[in-house]
Amino acid sequence: MRLSLPPVKGIDAKHRRGFIGQLIVPERDVEGEWTRFVLPSATGHRLTTADGEVLYAFAKAPKDGQVPVDGAVLIGPVPDRSSECIDLRASKWLVHPAVGGPETGAARARETWLNGFRYVGEDEVTSGRIGLRRPQLGALHAIHAHWSTSKDVATVVMPTGTGKTETMLATLVSARCVRVLVLVPTDALRAQIALKFFTLGILKDPRSSLLQPGVVRPVVGMLTKMPATPEEVEEFFRQCNVVVTTSALAGRCSPEVQARMAELCSHLFIDEAHHAEAATWKRFKSHFKGQSLILQFTATPFREDGKPLDGKIIYVYPMRQAQSEGYFKPIRFSSVYAFNSARADRDIAEKAIEELHADTTGLHVVMARVSTQARATEVHAIYEALGQFNPVVIHSGLKETEIDAARTKLKSGESRIVICVDMLGEGFDMPEIKIAAFHDLRKSLAVTLQLAGRFTRARDDLGEPVFIANTADVNLKEELRALYTQDPDWNLLLPHLSEGAIGQELEAQRFIGGFVGQLDDIPLTEIQPAASMVVYRTQCGNWSPNKYKVAFRGSNDGEQVHPILNEAERMLVVIAARRQGVPWTDIATVDGIAWELCIAIWDQERALLYIHGSANNGNYSDLAKALCGDTVELIKAPDVFRVFSGINRLMLTNVGLDEQLGRQIRYTGRMGPDVGALLAEATLATTTKAVLAGVGFEKGGPTSVGAGKRGRVWSNLRLRVDQFAAWCKNIGSKIDDPEIDPEHVLRGTLIPMLIDSRPTAVPVGVDWPAEILDLVESATTISFGATINQHLTYVSIEPRDYTDSGPIVLRVSCDQREVQIRLNFIGRGKNADFSFVYEGDGRATIRRGAEQDLCDFLTEYPPTIWFADGSRLDGNVLVQLRTDTALYSRDRLVAWDWTNTDLTQESQREERRTESVQFRMIEHIKAEARHEILFDDDGKGEAADIVGISLDSLTLPKLITVDLYHCKYSSAPEPGARIGDMYEVCGQAQRSVLWMHNKDRRTDLFAHLLKREALRIESGRATRLEVGTRDRLIEIRDLSRTCRIAIRVFIVQPGLSKIQAADHQLAVLGVTEKFLQETYQVPLQVYCS
Repeated sequence: MRLSLPPVKGIDAKHRRGFIGQLIVPERDVEGEWTRFVLPSATGHRLTTADGEVLYAFAKAPKDGQVPVDGAVLIGPVPDRSSECIDLRASKWLVHPAVGGPETGAARARETWLNGFRYVGEDEVTSGRIGLRRPQLGALHAIHAHWSTSKDVATVVMPTGTGKTETMLATLVSARCVRVLVLVPTDALRAQIALKFFTLGILKDPRSSLLQPGVVRPVVGMLTKMPATPEEVEEFFRQCNVVVTTSALAGRCSPEVQARMAELCSHLFIDEAHHAEAATWKRFKSHFKGQSLILQFTATPFREDGKPLDGKIIYVYPMRQAQSEGYFKPIRFSSVYAFNSARADRDIAEKAIEELHADTTGLHVVMARVSTQARATEVHAIYEALGQFNPVVIHSGLKETEIDAARTKLKSGESRIVICVDMLGEGFDMPEIKIAAFHDLRKSLAVTLQLAGRFTRARDDLGEPVFIANTADVNLKEELRALYTQDPDWNLLLPHLSEGAIGQELEAQRFIGGFVGQLDDIPLTEIQPAASMVVYRTQCGNWSPNKYKVAFRGSNDGEQVHPILNEAERMLVVIAARRQGVPWTDIATVDGIAWELCIAIWDQERALLYIHGSANNGNYSDLAKALCGDTVELIKAPDVFRVFSGINRLMLTNVGLDEQLGRQIRYTGRMGPDVGALLAEATLATTTKAVLAGVGFEKGGPTSVGAGKRGRVWSNLRLRVDQFAAWCKNIGSKIDDPEIDPEHVLRGTLIPMLIDSRPTAVPVGVDWPAEILDLVESATTISFGATINQHLTYVSIEPRDYTDSGPIVLRVSCDQREVQIRLNFIGRGKNADFSFVYEGDGRATIRRGAEQDLCDFLTEYPPTIWFADGSRLDGNVLVQLRTDTALYSRDRLVAWDWTNTDLTQESQREERRTESVQFRMIEHIKAEARHEILFDDDGKGEAADIVGISLDSLTLPKLITVDLYHCKYSSAPEPGARIGDMYEVCGQAQRSVLWMHNKDRRTDLFAHLLKREALRIESGRATRLEVGTRDRLIEIRDLSRTCRIAIRVFIVQPGLSKIQAADHQLAVLGVTEKFLQETYQVPLQVYCS
């Protein structure tokens, strides 16, 4: 007879704060002679094995004094003996020689670990035996090597599925850890990891070659409730070798309880360390630093919130290597393409069911991943409507009984589709889930890598994993977008992304690793100084960073000084805690601690010393002299104002002036849109500049900068220490340039002024406010009444009238409807104000999350109205150009022969009218054969009438060039010198730079084209593509995340005559060119007659 026996636990105790257990003998099968055995108080059976082991089984316990003493005794139901195998695993041990024996207890377990571990790899054992995998063995050696020289936090990066948990077990035994606290992110994972430590996993597998026979398993505690006092911690932890709990529970404990945990634990292991850190959890971990050895395990060194983990990366096992060595199965990607979200959900569901039908193993399960519980209900209804494979839902909003029932259906095969939020939780391990249907895409690389490891774990009886996603409108973090292209090879991309992210973190660690010193509680990666500094000229041959102590003595009681130095980068970082008084009393005994950050960088090439101090008091002469000698000289006004050099369209937002009044100096400071007026010539005759700050454009993008007469320079940025060093050196290159006249660079400063009536200039274009441009087009919806709702992709905003008098009215329109909105000036002089009001009966609302009346929104966030003279109006703040604008060169006008073209007919329309200006231009561009994509974007919301796209390389592109052609009809059949023909097209040309507003907007340009093409095709109309394919445009959209984007602007106006062109026409073109060049360095070309 063969019996299946339950495990033997040396300790099996329920504690008021959790459970404590120790496994002595695991579940096992035994064979022997099975006979009936009768006692006066109980009837049972006895098994005698061939080697003499005796075992008794009773349905109920015998009375005291009658319990057999010559063998182990089980109590529980005994099935009929007609079966060849009897399952007694539900029974309980009444008596067993191992219970309470010499092998029980935490101290005895640790004794047996001495010389008990064998470093045996899987390639060193014979067939059928178990050794450590290559990543496990490598990580284990790296851990011991790190601990031999350092107590710093260590991070081990291993792809999910390569054996992180078994590496923890091996570390426990091989390092003979006194007591380990293991932290995990979820309750489910707590139970799973505790079970692994309880059994010792593969280390104690009968086929394992990794442990000596006498090694005893650890005493494991699973902490499920918060200890109330340090004494409860003591009572629970003292019994254990290992305690497993969640980071949330540990983080909520009192400081006294947390401190006692740290005192009692020699090691802290953190599993799934990529989860974002809560403040309470960070405080908890701080108790262990310097006291316990901290080891972090993760599939990626980035948290879910994108921030890097603290701790040194001591081991990385690349995902690429895990794939090549067979730990993962290759991934097949299957895409759907739909901009309509409801259609995308149904297409994904149908494709997932197709994959289940195609599964030859009959075991695969679909995980349909959604972002919220509400979405889970929506998507579940779609799968239910398809009526196959019995879909179930799992998320944290369900009752535990509902979740257990769903999991049971999945494990039994009754259901093969599960709709879940956030991957079922780390603790639910089901290898049969091989089909991932992404109804909502993961936005964290950390979690994507974690998920990929789960789905790709190799098992002989299962097929290859399949990922399904909608590739139409991907709005994700940059490094993830490559995963969701049209037909990606995830087997190449996942390792590349993993290595790329880890490589960036290692490069940051290289920079930071160059620092010598110690900041125990403040990781250098978490230091982000404001972009602010003073600059000193130096004359030393080398600097002396170790002399910082002259300025940071830290001699008073309670003051601390923490210096770290990167000699290669010539950067010194000092964090100092200084005692200082409080503002509400002068009593010396009442004071507080103030923390100050100081950064010094010596720019040897320019002989400049940059010093940043968080206190912003500017008094760093002692430190400068200590580092670079007594000859240092603080750079002050006027040279410091050289920082404004190279900034186009500089508009001051803060001006402070010192005015001489006899022997007295009066300081005048103002902030706001009109402060530039303080720099008028008359004012400067009696004043000197004290503080200047402003915004503008530099190197093809927006920037901000400020400077004070005493030498401080700043920008509205917070930077990592390596980025801060680069910012300092860029500023230093200007300050050190004697060719820059600090007075001259401010002469072209733009001066905003409040107005109470419309300017006497012609409006040529309108830009949506920055609050809209900061987001992608699909984030904003304009509603024209109850039935017409359009994303910004299909909506235009433009002047209604191109005149220099009368009200300024804006037209907001889509193909079906428009509303007219008038700029209304209110009050006079200093009381001047404005609002936008509707002109006529039309009304509209705007939705960017919440819904708001469009006029109310534009009154709060006014659009920018551009005028023919180059001025701009934001609400009632007018900004005029202060420097003359050159006429556009007549010689640069490109004249064409427009024979057989109707100059008054602009658009080719869907029927492709051959006599139109647009058709003629498209044919010319096609003949040039220099674009991969040529797109007819004509219509409301257009980026341009014609968009041409080219790449600098077909295989490894680094630059995508976008040509925007703005076509305009002539107001008369013959070309001439009509100024009216120029206004609208010049305004459209200026609006082209809105696509350069930020990185997301640049990629959104390609998404804009794809959406407009999809609408055309889905409504059964003609394609907008003149050259190229939709699939190639999708590829270019995805490439735009990693390539540089450059745009060129073309004005096409056959109503303009090169010969007859008047100065007023060339002046408008000159203003447009100046704007394009000074903002985003965009070139302009003009086609005419």
